[in-house]
Amino acid sequence: MTTHEQERIAALHEYRLLDLPAGDELEAVVRVAAQVAGVPNGTLNLIDENRQCQLTSTGFEGGISARSDSMCAVHFEQGEFVYRRDASIDPLFRINPWVTGELGHVRFYASAPLITPQGYALGSLCVFDTEPGDLTAGQVARLQDLALVIVALFERRRQARVNGELAVELGTKHSELERAHADLAAANGELRRSNAELEQFAAVVSHDLAAPLSVVNGYLEVLGERHAADEQSARWIGAGRRAVGRMSGLITSLLSYAQAGHAPCRFEPARLGDLVELALSDLAPRIDGAVVTVEGDLPELDCDPTLIRQLLQNLIGNSLKYRHPERPCRITIGAERRDGEWMVRIADNGRGIPPDQRTRVFEMFAQVDPAARTGHGVGLSTCQRIADRHGGRIAAADTPGGGTTVTFTVPATAAVAAGRR
Repeated sequence: MTTHEQERIAALHEYRLLDLPAGDELEAVVRVAAQVAGVPNGTLNLIDENRQCQLTSTGFEGGISARSDSMCAVHFEQGEFVYRRDASIDPLFRINPWVTGELGHVRFYASAPLITPQGYALGSLCVFDTEPGDLTAGQVARLQDLALVIVALFERRRQARVNGELAVELGTKHSELERAHADLAAANGELRRSNAELEQFAAVVSHDLAAPLSVVNGYLEVLGERHAADEQSARWIGAGRRAVGRMSGLITSLLSYAQAGHAPCRFEPARLGDLVELALSDLAPRIDGAVVTVEGDLPELDCDPTLIRQLLQNLIGNSLKYRHPERPCRITIGAERRDGEWMVRIADNGRGIPPDQRTRVFEMFAQVDPAARTGHGVGLSTCQRIADRHGGRIAAADTPGGGTTVTFTVPATAAVAAGRR
């Protein structure tokens, strides 16, 4: 079987017509075709690998016969209208069983091929008589028109079937999507509840831990004064107080993280310059010779002033903490409007963050150099959470010449921020 024949057979089976009832419309077209030709007999032939299937017929009892016995199979693939006044004297047809009397006594014979829009011949619309006959050019044209109508009905039936299958598939997918949405809504609700409980737990535990640590630190201070002359005791007490200090710092960081995610986010107009000044005021004891420069006029933001002040304080504090030991600390703060949002930039000339760490540093408890014990890995996670709650983004990059530049965005309006959140 040739490739073209395989494709033709596939096209025929795609219509799913074989061995099924023809339907009223196709039967009517065949009757009209016989009437147009002025003959008693007409049939709609479909030809597969081995058979001729007379899908519907008029004037005789149609059925299935071998393809090798079919008169239509001789010429149908050429796509041309075939007409014989008397098939019994035609060299190709006179020995055919439909002509010799084995299957019929056909004399007048006309066949219009059924060609799909893709160019595949499925069979033919055939009209015939047991007596010789003639067709006018008008009759031939009308029979060809009826062949086009049959193919159009095939196409409509196929499309209706495809549409039905698509409707079932879409219905199934819609049901699956609704279930997925319901599952997602339930999961989101559970996640919100779990997050709220975790944040409340962190706040309560951190607060309850802070008070005992203050007591421990107080006793260690008293012990330090009493045993100042004992070098070993003083060393142990000093180590204890440093451990208490680290724990206290971690508790403070956890409290800040919990508050950044749990406290209500209240949007109001706030001047970024004022928030920078407040953050610098809180950090004044740590500035220690650092030069902080504000580039241009800082804008007014629609934001939660308390959270943005906390974010700025964390970022500027990091620039002060991780200053480079071989050069004076310089910090530059600026902002610019881009595509409906404000992009705020804090750039320093400090130690910098390796490229492979610039995303990970925003994860909870992540540190570039844990052995240095310079932080708890919570500050940038808190900044990430604050940016998220404002519908913005935060990212770290390098500063030309060395250092780190952290940028965060805040939508220009609170309505946009609420949509992004």
